[in-house]
Amino acid sequence: MKTNFNKDWKFYLGDLAPHTTTEGWSGAKAKANSFGATAIALDDSKWRSVTLPHDYVSEGEYSRKTTEGNDMRDIPEMESIDSRLFAAGSLEGGIGWYRKNFDLNVKQGQRVLLHFDGVYRNSTIYINEYYVQSHTGGYDSFIVDATDFVNMQGKNLIAIRVDSTGREGWWYEGGGIYRNVWLEVKEEVYLEPWGVQVTYDLYDVNNAIIKIGTEVNNRSVTEKNLRVEHVLVGTDYRVEEDLTVEGWENQKAYAAMNAEDLLLWELESPHLYKLVTKLYEGDVLLDQVETTIGFRSLLFDAEQGFFLNDKHVKIQGLCCHQDHAGVGIACYKDIWEYRLKQMKGMGMNAYRSAHHMMAPEVLSLCDELGILVMGETRRMSSAPEDLEALRTLVKVSRNHPSVFIWSIGNEEIFSQDKPETVRTTNTMRNIVNKLDGTRPVTSAVVCWNGVERFDTAEKYEEVTQHLDVMGFNYCRTAWDPYHVSKPEQPIIVTEASANSSTRGCYETDEAAGQYYIFDPDNEAKCKSGKKAVKKDIAEAEWKYVAERDFLMGTFLWTGMDYRGEPTPLAYPSVYSHFGIMDYCGFAKDNFYYWKSWWQNENVLHLFPHWNHVGKEGQALTVYCYSNLDEVELFVNGNSYGKKSMEKNWYLSWDNVICQPGVLSAKGYRNGELVLEEKVETVGCACRLMVEPVKNQVYEDGMAIFNVDVVDAEGRVVPTADPLVYIKVLGGQLVGTGNGNPGDHDSEKLPVRRAFHGKMQVIARATEVGEIKLLVSAEGLQGAEISVSCKGVTVC
Repeated sequence: MKTNFNKDWKFYLGDLAPHTTTEGWSGAKAKANSFGATAIALDDSKWRSVTLPHDYVSEGEYSRKTTEGNDMRDIPEMESIDSRLFAAGSLEGGIGWYRKNFDLNVKQGQRVLLHFDGVYRNSTIYINEYYVQSHTGGYDSFIVDATDFVNMQGKNLIAIRVDSTGREGWWYEGGGIYRNVWLEVKEEVYLEPWGVQVTYDLYDVNNAIIKIGTEVNNRSVTEKNLRVEHVLVGTDYRVEEDLTVEGWENQKAYAAMNAEDLLLWELESPHLYKLVTKLYEGDVLLDQVETTIGFRSLLFDAEQGFFLNDKHVKIQGLCCHQDHAGVGIACYKDIWEYRLKQMKGMGMNAYRSAHHMMAPEVLSLCDELGILVMGETRRMSSAPEDLEALRTLVKVSRNHPSVFIWSIGNEEIFSQDKPETVRTTNTMRNIVNKLDGTRPVTSAVVCWNGVERFDTAEKYEEVTQHLDVMGFNYCRTAWDPYHVSKPEQPIIVTEASANSSTRGCYETDEAAGQYYIFDPDNEAKCKSGKKAVKKDIAEAEWKYVAERDFLMGTFLWTGMDYRGEPTPLAYPSVYSHFGIMDYCGFAKDNFYYWKSWWQNENVLHLFPHWNHVGKEGQALTVYCYSNLDEVELFVNGNSYGKKSMEKNWYLSWDNVICQPGVLSAKGYRNGELVLEEKVETVGCACRLMVEPVKNQVYEDGMAIFNVDVVDAEGRVVPTADPLVYIKVLGGQLVGTGNGNPGDHDSEKLPVRRAFHGKMQVIARATEVGEIKLLVSAEGLQGAEISVSCKGVTVC
């Protein structure tokens, strides 16, 4: 029995004793932590009540600190980043304590397990004043066997110290128990968590020989004669296997069955099956687990690229960090679903969790939505804790049909050309193959060693030839030569530019933390003296990839903005500008470039907006993203000419005179008018409009509300930034966002300024019935809306 363990936690920001596992008698004796935050007698009534997931660093205040000598080592194209703190979003990590009292009613002999999907970062777990376990990694899941520390019948206390002062990455990493926690009670003989492995050999397109390995744990002292049964739900296919497991041992059972006429997992129709595995002793059911699987074939061809189920697929991928406006890294499943659907809406078909193991629910969503996944570990290293993190990544992810490739490293600039890295590569690759063996291994290589850049990957070939698939981060000049040098090795672009701009911003303003890639004066306006991102770099790289079959595709940096890395700007900018969508998931203009060429729906998008007060009569440049053959531009009905669209490119018209009214375009395919688009000069802000992402959520789930500032005709006012007051009924305000990289206001208060006509509110549904949001602003008509809440907890 596995139950959600997210509710009723107490939290204290700051450090309390025990500061270490050796403080007082705790280093010498068991159950010696009857003091400080681990003491059962401690009165924690004044601690804050929190529901997990929780990121306490996102609740802090932004600060500006530099370091003597740039500890970021002047990363190319990121020269404005002068410290790890600035790279991480200018929010300091810290130490926090979590406590939870809970009751158990467990029989002697049963096992009590706690599943932690993710804690950032260095966590120390105490139960009933016993030190139980430490875990340093901030991204890999782990399991605590609490059996020997709990009161089987009665009250228990768990206390967890979390230290997020250390960093594993160079982006915003947050701090806290930021993913789900689960309590599981098992019999003394049970199916090992993550211990069911399903592989298959497809034949005749949709028939398969299904092979199942099942790890069984016997925590009794006597030998057990057992039976493992597997049933493919919704079919007549089943198989069972007998095994004997000695006392206090674990053993793997193997079974196989033939299945015919299976529905395949496709990107457009991702069909999934459930495999139910049951463990019996005689006729007594001891344990049962469900494994979601899908059937598909993968082919990586060094000349023709990637094939899914024998169909050629160009990888149109996005890299993403895991934080979101209002919640930091504490993203619930509802938020992940929103993010992934926004990305898929522009034609994305693959996701790379940068640069670490992703939350289990994200994998499940990718399975359900038909999104391929690059499963990536945090660090390319043979250190024991890093290899254990790799094993966890593979075991947690290997049954998910969405996972199509493993990545064992990202921009390992100090080691990726070293002879010893050949051994590290082979060690990690062998571990992956031992645990999976059905997917290839890559690593994201960058042609830079921390000091100088290179035009080719020649100096890395000694290492990279040991990868199943070569991965390139940027380095476009190296792609063709590498293919010539290693013609039998498939290549994927693991990271490429997506362009950099602030949503709704059409002029760079470093003091406000806003950036526009098409601003012709960017070099001068970035007063910190840092380099501006190159115009056209994203379009040029995608065009290059699209024209080469041997390149399997690309992962763009990034799908959404994230805290940290605000290059090319300096402080006060605290968010990145790399995203195709902003920190709230609102589309930027370049969203429509990718939508133009990554899917088949007709697209016609113009920018900038047409509310340029004080620029009337001035000449502007107008841009168009479209996949139509020809586009004609108009201002108030006067034509600025028709232009032909080059494939995988965009159009622009210089010297367009700014006149209030209507900027419009007509798009043609095969000479016929198929689409029209207009951008109007809108009126003054008049009222607020609210739209929920979903009309129904589950109890303890997240309701996401997108708020627009509109004129009297209901058109978004692109220059409006009123202060919006927020009230939530039937739920709890969790956070707000607006996508403004220069906004340092708290995300946790019930008031937030809109940015370029938009903002977002996230609320937790705390009771069955409905959750209502009311928003208001001075001088504007307010709005309210409700969503229903079902009484089933889904996190």
